Amino acid sequence: MSTDIYTPARLRETAARLAGALRSERNPEYRLAILKRLARRLGDGAYPVFLKLLSIVAESDDDVAKSAVAEALVLALNRMDLPSGHIASWGGSNLRGGEAEGREPSASTSPRRQLGPIEFLTAWYAQRTQLPQLDEKHYAQTLSLLIELCNHSPELRRLYPAKLDADSRSELEGAYTRVTRDTLAAIAKSWGAEASPADVARSATTHEAGLQTIPRGWILRDL
Repeated sequence: MSTDIYTPARLRETAARLAGALRSERNPEYRLAILKRLARRLGDGAYPVFLKLLSIVAESDDDVAKSAVAEALVLALNRMDLPSGHIASWGGSNLRGGEAEGREPSASTSPRRQLGPIEFLTAWYAQRTQLPQLDEKHYAQTLSLLIELCNHSPELRRLYPAKLDADSRSELEGAYTRVTRDTLAAIAKSWGAEASPADVARSATTHEAGLQTIPRGWILRDL
């Protein structure tokens, strides 16, 4: 995938093509295949671009495309097969070594986990990964958009908070720090109570555990 995908104009163009492809397919199987193929084509290091494309669709007035994404994600959640991105495990030895020696964590050598959109975004925000750390403003904006997108399916609005709640209770394989698990739990509780997307995002950034995260310093602008 050419690096010009990262320019604002190219992102908008790609998001428009994605929306058009999703509108043209009525089968959730095909819609899910489109999303997963796009995430794969972008590559391991560019999953944030995939999240940006979903955010652009969420910001649009194309309710058909939004519903198409949500319906595809229902199928994906039922199969535990969300379009996912790799993120370095917080307990990885190379991640710790990079910190100790003042180097960035290595995406190619650190232990990695595959996480779905909201899980990836939250881990990126709340814990140290191979990516420049995401700041609170961009995290809250993107989380709110992703939740608004998911809310286009009542079933997804029920399933996704339950999945995040289950994730928040798991300590397996070092995928999440305690702060990340607490943030996922805050999202699940607020979203499950049918709070607005903005209020869900606010709960993720203002809950008590969130105040203990490491200082915000590194920003990947225009997620």
